[in-house]
Amino acid sequence: MRTSLPLLILLIFHGHAMAQPSPGFASVDSFAITVKYDNDIYNLTKELTAPYKGDVQKARSVFRWLTHNIRYDYKLFNKGGVKGPVCKTGENCEEVYRNWERNYFHNVLKKKKAVCDGYARVYKRMCEIAGLRCEIIGGYTKSKPYQVGIMGIADHAWNAVWVDSAYILLDATWAAGYCSEDESTGKLTGFTRQFNEYYWMTSFPDLSRNHFPKDPKWIFANNYTEEKYANNPYYASSLLGRLQLLSPASGVIEAKKGDTIHFRFEYTGTPMLLQLNTNIFRNHDVLKTKKLSRKRSVSEVDTLA
Repeated sequence: MRTSLPLLILLIFHGHAMAQPSPGFASVDSFAITVKYDNDIYNLTKELTAPYKGDVQKARSVFRWLTHNIRYDYKLFNKGGVKGPVCKTGENCEEVYRNWERNYFHNVLKKKKAVCDGYARVYKRMCEIAGLRCEIIGGYTKSKPYQVGIMGIADHAWNAVWVDSAYILLDATWAAGYCSEDESTGKLTGFTRQFNEYYWMTSFPDLSRNHFPKDPKWIFANNYTEEKYANNPYYASSLLGRLQLLSPASGVIEAKKGDTIHFRFEYTGTPMLLQLNTNIFRNHDVLKTKKLSRKRSVSEVDTLA
């Protein structure tokens, strides 16, 4: 009898291994974080983008300003997120929406707080002011180990911006930092600003490790399905730039008693501990083969020493 084993590889490393800022945008980043908001989104955007002729530098300048200045509004998230405009009978709904959105942008920029909807909407608007084509992508994300094997709900938003005849993908929310959580209630308890370069100009294969668009037009890979995404292994967001699981490709393994499962992964760092969990709720020793002679070898516990 075969069983499905949700795969979780937990690697514990020294420090919080966030992907570091790209040296290719060092001067853009240094400038962007000095710009101040003067209660006008047009002036802010023009100041951020005026020094640059290239679209990618303009897109980066706006991206870096947002990730440096806007904190994730975990309290608003705990309350259920953003409430959209309400158009009453007899009102001009287009005007109601425009007024609501104008106030929304101003509140995000003035209070310097937003949930993912705010990051994505403001980024899109600023790109439009700068003359860049930008879209909001709604979809699913994988941020917890228990989400291996399931789709969850489509409650996240990120962006695609047209640069040099192609869309580049980015997620300003997840690039800005990360939130702490009360495990007993599931409520977010705080936000730590820590820039993560991984979510800027992320290739579709890399982003799709923990993002899946609801609209198929944003799936930039052949035969990439909801099932394949749902079965992805779980990666801690802070380690994505350093860790790549080579095999097995799926986070759900079909196995039977007696099967040997080989894991191959690349990690650009120094691991402290490798722990393998399965759905039988018992930690297994990780074994390695030690060669004693040309014809003789033994298995022993790998302590990573």
